Amino acid sequence: MTGFDTPACADVVVAGGGFAGLAAAIETRLQGASVLLLEAAPPVARGGNARHSRNIRLANAAQTPFQRGSYPVEEYLADLSGLAPPRPALARQVVQDSADLGHWMAGQGIRFEPWSAGNLPYSRKTMFLRGGGQAMVNALYARAEALGVQVAYDTRLTDLPAAAMVQDTPLELAARSPRGPWPVRAGAVVLACGAALPQGVANRGTPFQRGELLAWLVEHGAAEIGSPGQAHLVAVDARAPQDDAGIVSRMDGMAMGIVVGCDGARFQDEGATLTPARFSRWGQILAARGDGAAWLVLDADGAARLPPLLYPPLRAETLRALAGLCGIDPQGLARTVTEYNRAVQEGAPPDPPHTAPAPPLLRPPFAAFPMRPGAAFSRHGVAVDSDGRVETAFGESCPRLFAAGALMAPAVLGEGYVSGAALAIAGVFGRRAGRAAADAGATGVAPRLPRPAFPASPPPAGDPLEEAARVLNICNTCGFCSGLCDVFPAAQLREGLARGDIRHLAHLCHDCRSCFYDCQYVPPHDFAVNVPQTLSAVRMVEYGGGASMPWRVFLACTLGLPLLVLGLIPAEVLFSAHQGPGAFYRVIPHGVMSGLAGLALGGAAAGLTWRVWRFWRAGRGPQVRLGPRAILWALWDVASLRNLGDCETRHGTTGRARRWAHHALAYGFGLTFLATLWAGGLHAAGQSAPYPMFSPPVLLGALGGAGMLAGVVGLGWLRGRADRAPAAPAQEAADRGARRALGTVAASGLALLTFRDTAAMGLLLALHLGSVLGLGLGVPFGKLSHGGYRAVALLRNRAERAHRQP
Repeated sequence: MTGFDTPACADVVVAGGGFAGLAAAIETRLQGASVLLLEAAPPVARGGNARHSRNIRLANAAQTPFQRGSYPVEEYLADLSGLAPPRPALARQVVQDSADLGHWMAGQGIRFEPWSAGNLPYSRKTMFLRGGGQAMVNALYARAEALGVQVAYDTRLTDLPAAAMVQDTPLELAARSPRGPWPVRAGAVVLACGAALPQGVANRGTPFQRGELLAWLVEHGAAEIGSPGQAHLVAVDARAPQDDAGIVSRMDGMAMGIVVGCDGARFQDEGATLTPARFSRWGQILAARGDGAAWLVLDADGAARLPPLLYPPLRAETLRALAGLCGIDPQGLARTVTEYNRAVQEGAPPDPPHTAPAPPLLRPPFAAFPMRPGAAFSRHGVAVDSDGRVETAFGESCPRLFAAGALMAPAVLGEGYVSGAALAIAGVFGRRAGRAAADAGATGVAPRLPRPAFPASPPPAGDPLEEAARVLNICNTCGFCSGLCDVFPAAQLREGLARGDIRHLAHLCHDCRSCFYDCQYVPPHDFAVNVPQTLSAVRMVEYGGGASMPWRVFLACTLGLPLLVLGLIPAEVLFSAHQGPGAFYRVIPHGVMSGLAGLALGGAAAGLTWRVWRFWRAGRGPQVRLGPRAILWALWDVASLRNLGDCETRHGTTGRARRWAHHALAYGFGLTFLATLWAGGLHAAGQSAPYPMFSPPVLLGALGGAGMLAGVVGLGWLRGRADRAPAAPAQEAADRGARRALGTVAASGLALLTFRDTAAMGLLLALHLGSVLGLGLGVPFGKLSHGGYRAVALLRNRAERAHRQP
C-alpha cells in the first residue's frame, strides 16, 4: 500500500506528532511493531507544543555536564506533590522514569546544552535542549524515519469506533488526509494530541491541538481530569499572533511600571510576585477580568530597564497622547499616574499597593504595552494507568487505547506547574504507552508515505539592517539557540542592537544554518525568522560591491590581459616555447609582472585593511579585554573554523564536509601565497623563474592550487545539494562568483605549471596574471573580504568573553 490511495493498516497508530507521540512511535518501533504517525500539522509546523519548549525536568543522582548538582528522586517527587496531583501514582512514575529519560533522549539523537558554556540560567533540576524544542523535534523525526515509522502530515484522526473503550480487537479508525477521508486499521492507538484551550485567550502553542479526541474520550466514559476551560495561563503581548507565538510573546516588566485597564485605573499590586511565577500570576489576573485587556505603562527610565521583548512599546511624550494611542481613558490614566506618583514621592503606599521598589512615572517619553492572557496547554485531560492505557470512569483500563502527553498531563500537574515537568511527562508516558501498545498484537505493515517537502523562504524586503534588528530582537527574547554558535550569546549582550552591533553579528555568523532548522518561527510563521538569510543580506551590504561587481572586475582583468598581450606581443614571441630560467620574462617583462602582482596584492591589502578597520570601530558592543590570550584564541577560531564543526539540518548532522572544503580552499590559498613569497625571495637572490619542478615554490604552488580546486569543487557541490529555504539569493550569487574566481586562479596556475615548456605558456601566463589581478582588485568589495571581517569579528568576540570571564 502506498500513500493515501488505499486504506491503511499498522500495528500501532499514533495520533499527534509532538514529543509524546514521537516517543511512543519510536519506542513502538524499537519493540518491532509497525507504526503510522498521524500529524495534523504540515511538515514545517510539526512537533506540537514541544517546538516551544527549552528544558526538561529530570531526576539525577549526581552532577553531569548538562545538569548541575543533583536532583534526587525524593525532591522531584516533593515538587510534584506540592501541586496536589490528582493521580499521585502517575507522578511517582514520572519521577522514577525521568532518571534515565535523558539517556534515552540522547540515544535518539537529541542533544543537550552544557552548562559550562556559561549561556544558561542556573538550574540543577532541568537539562536544556541544544537549539530548543524544534531541534529536539527534528532529531526525533529523523530517528523515527530511520527506524521506519511512517508519518502522514496534514492528517488527523477524526473518529474511533464507539466500542474502542472496551474493544480488545483491532480498531477501525477514520482519519482525514490531504486527499480526504482515509480509513485506518490499527492494533492499538496512542492518543497524543492534547486538549483544546479556553476561548478568549491567545494560543501560545500549536493551532493544531483542537481537543476533538479528548471530547470523544470524555463522551464515551473516560475518567476525566479537570474541566474544559482550565489552562496554564501567562500574560502575553496583545499584538502577538493568536496562535503559535510561544515564549517570545510573554510579557514581563510589570514591576517596573504600573498596569491599568481601559479606564486608566490600576487594579493589582504590580510587584507582589517577582519570581518566575509572575508570568502565570498575571495570566490568571488578566483572565479573571471581564475583557482580559490591560496595559503596562512606564516612563523612559522604566522602559530602559526592560528585558528584550517581542515588540517595541507604544510611545508618546505625554500621558494624554499615550492614552489616545492605546484606547485608554485619558483622564483616568492621568488621575492614576498623578495619585501614584504622589504616593510614591511621599513614601506612602499607593492604592492598590506596589510591593516592589516603585519609582514614580515622571520622565517622558512614556511607553505602554498592551496585554492579554495567553495559554500554552490545557489543564483538562483523562486518567491513565501506569502503562498509559486510558482509564474509564469505573477505574478500568482500555485494552488498546492509550494516551500520552498533554492529554493526560493534568493527572500529574493538577492545577499547578513546574518548569520542564510537562515535557518529562510526555517523554515518560510516550515511551510507556509505546511499549505497551506494541504488545497489543500485529495487524499489518504501515503504508509507505512520501517524504515531506518544506517551503522556501522569500528574501525580506526593506533595509537589511532593520530586518536583522527585528529578527535578532526575537532571538534575544527567545534565547533557545544560545548554545548553537557564538552569534546568539553575543547578541544577548547587545539588547539595543545598534547598526554596528548587527554588522558584527553578521560576520560572526558562519552561515551553517543550524539555527534556521532549530527555529520554531521560520516562514511561513508570522514572525518569519530566518537568521542565516537575514545576516547574509547584511554581509552583502558590508561588502559594498553587490553580487556582480567583483565578478565583472575579475572577468575584465582575466580576459582583458590576454587580449592585451595578443595585441602587443608578436605572435612569434607569444606562441614560442620558452624554457629555462627567465622564460616567463621573455613573454611578459619582470617589471610588468611585478607591477601587476603588486597592484593586485597591495590594492587588496590596502582596501581591505581600511574597510576592516572601519568595521572594527563601528562594532562597539560590550567592553573588551584585548590581551594575548584573546588574540591566540581568536587565531585558533579562525584557523580551525570551530563554528562550522557542529551543524545540523532537519534530518540530522551535516558532518564536517563543509569545514574540510573550507580548510582545503583557505590553506590551499595560503600555500600559493607562500609559494609566491618564496619565489620572490629566490628572485631577489638572483634565481629567475620558472623554477625546477621539485623546488619549494613549485611544490607549494602545485599543492596549494590542488587544494583550492578541491575546496572550490567541494563547496560548490555542497551548496548545490543544500536546502534553498535559509539561503539569501544575492549571497549565493556572490558565493558562486567567488568560487569561480578562485577556481580560475587555481586552474590557470596549475595549467601554467603543466604547460610551461610548451607554446601555450605565454597565453596561459597572461591568463593567470589577469585572474590574479582581477581577484585582488575585487577582494575589498566582494565575498572574499569576508575573511578579514570574520577574523575581526572572532577577535572581538574572544575579547568580550575575556572581559566577562577573566
